[in-house]
Amino acid sequence: MSKRVWNPPVAPQESDSVTAWRSVGEKEGSANFRNQLEREFPGGDTLTEEEQNVSRRSFTKLMGASTALAGLGLAACRRPESYIVPYKKAPEWIIPGKPLFYATTRPQAGGAVPLVVTTFEGRPTKLEPNTDHPDSAGTDAITQASVLDLYSPSRSQKVIKGGKTATKGELKEALAALDLSKTALVFGEDDSPTRNRLAKALYSKGATLISYEPLVAKPLNKSTADVVDFSKADRILSLDCDFLGTETVGNSREFSKRRQGGNDNYDQEGDVNPDKMNRLYQVETQFSLTGGMADHRLRVAPSRVAFIAAEIARSFGIKVGEMPSDEVKASFFPEGSADDFNLWIGACAADLELAGSGALVLAGSRQTKEVRQLAAAINAKLNSAAIKSVKTDLGQYGSIADLTGKLKSGEVKNVVLLTPADPVFDADGFADALGEAETTIHWGLRNNATAWVSDWHVPAAHYLESWGDARTESGVLSLIQPMILPLYGGISELDLLHVLGGGDFAQGEFSPAMGEVKTTFAELTGQLEDKSWAAALKEGFVTETTYKDAETTAINSVDLELPDVPSATSLEIVFASDASIHDGRYIDNAWLQESPDPVTKLTWDNAAQVSPQTAKDLGLYDRIIALQTPTAEEAHIGEGENARAPMISLKLGERELTVPVLIAFGHADNALTLPVGYGQAADDGRKGANKLDAHAPVVGNVGVNTGFNAYVLRSSDTPYFAPGVEVEKVDETYKVALTQEHHSMYGRALAREISTEPVSGKGDYQEQLKRVKKQGIDSHAPPNISLYDPKGGIWSKTDLAKKTHLSDEIHQWGMAIDLNTCTGCNACLVACQSENNIPVVGKDQVAMGREMHWIRMDRYFASQDYEYDEGHKVKDDEGNKVKNPAWVTQNPESIPQPVACVQCEMAPCETVCPVNATVHTEEGLNSMAYNRCIGTRYCANNCPYKARRFNFFDYNKRNPLIKGNLYKGPFGEKQVGEAPHLQKNPNVSVRMRGVMEKCTYCVQRLESAKIKQKQQPKHNNAKAGLHSTAAEVDRAKDLRIATDSVKTACQEACPTNAVSFGNLLNNQSKVVRAKGNHLDSIKLILGKEEFEKQEVEGSKRNYDLLNYVNTRPRTSYLARVKNPNSKMPDAKFLGQATINIH
Repeated sequence: MSKRVWNPPVAPQESDSVTAWRSVGEKEGSANFRNQLEREFPGGDTLTEEEQNVSRRSFTKLMGASTALAGLGLAACRRPESYIVPYKKAPEWIIPGKPLFYATTRPQAGGAVPLVVTTFEGRPTKLEPNTDHPDSAGTDAITQASVLDLYSPSRSQKVIKGGKTATKGELKEALAALDLSKTALVFGEDDSPTRNRLAKALYSKGATLISYEPLVAKPLNKSTADVVDFSKADRILSLDCDFLGTETVGNSREFSKRRQGGNDNYDQEGDVNPDKMNRLYQVETQFSLTGGMADHRLRVAPSRVAFIAAEIARSFGIKVGEMPSDEVKASFFPEGSADDFNLWIGACAADLELAGSGALVLAGSRQTKEVRQLAAAINAKLNSAAIKSVKTDLGQYGSIADLTGKLKSGEVKNVVLLTPADPVFDADGFADALGEAETTIHWGLRNNATAWVSDWHVPAAHYLESWGDARTESGVLSLIQPMILPLYGGISELDLLHVLGGGDFAQGEFSPAMGEVKTTFAELTGQLEDKSWAAALKEGFVTETTYKDAETTAINSVDLELPDVPSATSLEIVFASDASIHDGRYIDNAWLQESPDPVTKLTWDNAAQVSPQTAKDLGLYDRIIALQTPTAEEAHIGEGENARAPMISLKLGERELTVPVLIAFGHADNALTLPVGYGQAADDGRKGANKLDAHAPVVGNVGVNTGFNAYVLRSSDTPYFAPGVEVEKVDETYKVALTQEHHSMYGRALAREISTEPVSGKGDYQEQLKRVKKQGIDSHAPPNISLYDPKGGIWSKTDLAKKTHLSDEIHQWGMAIDLNTCTGCNACLVACQSENNIPVVGKDQVAMGREMHWIRMDRYFASQDYEYDEGHKVKDDEGNKVKNPAWVTQNPESIPQPVACVQCEMAPCETVCPVNATVHTEEGLNSMAYNRCIGTRYCANNCPYKARRFNFFDYNKRNPLIKGNLYKGPFGEKQVGEAPHLQKNPNVSVRMRGVMEKCTYCVQRLESAKIKQKQQPKHNNAKAGLHSTAAEVDRAKDLRIATDSVKTACQEACPTNAVSFGNLLNNQSKVVRAKGNHLDSIKLILGKEEFEKQEVEGSKRNYDLLNYVNTRPRTSYLARVKNPNSKMPDAKFLGQATINIH
């Protein structure tokens, strides 16, 4: 049971520059980072200060005493009594313990998300994509986490009038008393046909209709929208548009399929076809998920995106204002020249022109109207087939600015707020205007800031409790049906509109919203029969209901005034959507709050982000490097308390805010990004957050004391970015919970990439494919020796070698993760948390490295500091290495890499467990027996992948969000509320304190599928009229689960199909085509003759993580492929960050 000491081969002398890193500390090689990496136990792995001094002898003594006392302790313990309440009459389709699945839709601005909901005894527990839907594209982290909002104890539960509880009858009277000619209705910007129909009826009676989303700009034409088809896009220019991340543009699954060259089944040589692969140009300020996928990325301050758009448009004959000077052009390329700028623009424009109708230009919603006009004009010039304009039903909706004006003029006296946003919090000046109204009625899931200043507050029904409908991006009518009756008596939006139109609230079993949706369904489809309605509910959508095409007006010229160039003394600020809480509406969702930001890896907070160069200019770089604990030489319980970020004061005109600051690699110089939505309420005295009012709490336990309110800097004139920000250092620090250095692995070239273009010394694309397995430390490692054959040879003639050693001959599970399509979006992380009952631990515990996520989303930045030739660094005449220009080294690539337990065949964790709690199953899984685990944590220490998680406390039982509560043990407060436990998956054990846990390949899903498959022969006999016992079972045929019919939670949620999972003994499985079936264990199970019949080569991009330690992982990775334009100035630097690592 000794600790396995890894001795990786030392990097060659030439490799003195880190080319892939996760944090500033790793890039700079700080002593703190090295000490943390080399510890026997990570920094958070001590329960108390006293425990650090416990010797091995003391541990043995204590364990002996605990064993002796076990009988005494158990004698006095008993479970609390509980009572089972049966159905009076059980529905015939309800089988206890068996889930039911229903189709529904999550509405959101930009296009609804079609879903299939897993329910147990009427409890929604898990959301999956509706793969039958034509617009299905997996899910995202926010969608996966939305089921937690359903059970949130901070949800609004009562109708409130003037701070006191009211009845629905009183609310109905108040709605009936409204003068519609003086009333404004404020909606979100999701498109619901039924809501539009009801709103139009109210509009005809004089009501004013408004739509509002704080981070979505109004389209160029209110009556139209753009629909993007990435399957037709060969070349994409994205102008500050994060279409793979925070902006819902197009189908990301279609984009990822084109990333593979139109094929995502790994059934062709090398599987990625460079000739058919799309190419992405990204122009942006801070790294986004889309920027991480880009082949060419240009970092610019937000106002300077207009320069790029103008120059590209000028290339196609579109008239634009003045041309920038050479000095301005050169400023885009530090240590470069105007020639580099001209080359970038010229090569990009030529590539778009060559693609013709296969070219696509997108402009982000936060960009100016002129930039979006330029994008539309270029698409028109190219006759792009990848984007079209369609007619929507939102033309009659005004903006929040229109409403503000009407409130101040007295034209509107009553306001009914039905938007999921919080305009009093996030709309500049709206609170003052709302004060002019005579009656305000707010409808929402939370008692947010808008609710507390309104005369009435109406608790909203969650979409999983409601009837409704919504359109996806292409306009497909998708139905929303309730999975459960409203837990807290919530009222749906359609119910409220129904009453406002003269109807009544539900009096019996059915909500009036159901009738309204059926009416809309009949109008749109012409189908009046209940049979058609039932079929539509079952499918979740109605085909042939997409938007109709709209006519567009050609744009031949755009009046564009080029802005001033920002400087180190006058920065530009970007008000960005937060990857976790969006605009602030999800601040009370603990799953999202604890999900590390995909780029910064910050949890539970927001912080200003600046480039390394800007940090140096401001004198902050060294202070941020010192962010890590100064006591890193010794593990300490208080270590998380010492991780603090420096604070800065931001001043924009008369507005001021103090926030923490972090370095963001790849960020534009002289610019600053600040995510919005945080700082809604605080009681810890922090500056920059709204003070918590105990009488009007706008957030629950989850959202209080999180982050800083960026909206105080945001004005209606500059809602998305603003120039002239003054930055001043302050002598304060702020505790942050960053995960970017948590669970770091030893190794080099962990996330690998290659290029479709020839690389000096490494050959063309096909040659690079052959070298994927030998990048990094693996270039020094010998071939692995078989684990299962004691003789050392695969095809030994002994009888022993022909037998399977504790190996199932029907199923052997494996996984492949494609880094070429993974965006790092966190959808898999949250889906895993939802499926496997993974608890939230809170900011303090995360800061100490104790987060419980089974999937760790590593993010590597990669660049080449020095110039290479034939695989060696170029030296000048004096023998000095030639550095690459700053515009290359300061603009790294980004590669995400999801890491969970890789299910090692030769698992180091298994050999050190003293109680056999972690064992190997016959199907190749590294399994945990929770009841055996005594919490020695030897397994976590011996895992080279750092994939195990330990329950230091009863996170599922005690509330971790109350400061110090976990340390009170049984005296601490329990989890708040009665409903959160209803979300738990009953097929997965809820772990307790002192137990180790990790990824299981969703073994509960595997076992369920196996049980179902075992029943199939009996069902077949029954259908044939035979007795069920007459079934003759062919093990390989009848007991093997159908090809790829079972999916893990992460695989099913992934919006880009980056995860492949299946049976390695089934050569028809996608995972076998991805990784091949050359594992020695698989060869041995199949036998030589059978293996030669079923041999599958797999993708040449496939490689094993940390292959040199010979753990034989069942999860492997496929290297990322960059597709650079050889005529671009940065082409020779792309896709090579890991190629030259040894």
